[in-house]
Amino acid sequence: MINVLRNGREYELNVDVLDELSPFEWRRARPKERELVACSPFRDESSPSFSINLETGLWKDFGSTDEYSQGNLITLLSYLHNDTPLEIEKYLLEKYGIDFQDEDTLELNINLSLEEEEKEKIITIDEYKPYAFRHVYLSGRGVSEKIQRAFKIGYDKKGKAIAIPWFNKDGEIINVKFRSINTKRFYYFPTGQAIKNHVYGIHFIFRMNIKKAYIVESEIDALYLWSCGFPAIALGGSNLSKPQIQLIHRSPIETLVIATDNDAVGRVVRDKIIKEFVGYKDLQDLVLPPQAKDVNDVVPERLKVLAENTSEVNIKLF
Repeated sequence: MINVLRNGREYELNVDVLDELSPFEWRRARPKERELVACSPFRDESSPSFSINLETGLWKDFGSTDEYSQGNLITLLSYLHNDTPLEIEKYLLEKYGIDFQDEDTLELNINLSLEEEEKEKIITIDEYKPYAFRHVYLSGRGVSEKIQRAFKIGYDKKGKAIAIPWFNKDGEIINVKFRSINTKRFYYFPTGQAIKNHVYGIHFIFRMNIKKAYIVESEIDALYLWSCGFPAIALGGSNLSKPQIQLIHRSPIETLVIATDNDAVGRVVRDKIIKEFVGYKDLQDLVLPPQAKDVNDVVPERLKVLAENTSEVNIKLF
């Protein structure tokens, strides 16, 4: 059973933990009766050091040396789905919140009208102050100090993670995504809004009335492009949500240059972008070199050459 706290009430949910984990790739997985042992999803390793209890959802990363070496199912699914803990709680309540054990006394454990839905959270400067530190990590990834200051990049000393604030189109902080400097692990501000309802960097697009922008998957790729002189927005992952589509449609952007990752997932995201914006925006492709995984793998001089040679998107498939 998994306990979920929502709007001051605690719900006990009979979650199928193995079913929730099955859509994701688990390297060298060894399912046992009550436990799944596999390589850690938070970093590259050859020997399994990750264990999750299939009844309670509690997990432990034995190869981790930081304080985020263990957690519950909500924190794990938040990472795997690239979503906030609040969104994962909503998802689990909607999926497992009805008790069918006794049809005569069937009760709905959650209020589908969400009458107590949380107000949209705006994170104040005071709340963000604990992360008002600088770390060399992003400088090593080619992100300039000027851009880091503009985007209010910070550092969580306790979690050893870069703090990347997400802004709404008006420039207010609606969430903070923390990216570990040692592993692939990330986590969010506990009460932040769902980032799928926003577009990273869109506040500068509106503020500066930018007509041409690059669209990428990750925040760091967007920050790198800005550092190289190219305005950019990021989806925060491999999904393109309806709110994100609406925001981009409403933005001043007239030319959208697709610069998604140079892999199978990136190509799927590219196709989604084309499908949603063909006929509405002038769509162009930034073609990456075969050896580059993403734009951050391309040195600035080479990136500028590629940017000068963007091509119109081939829309034959559509």
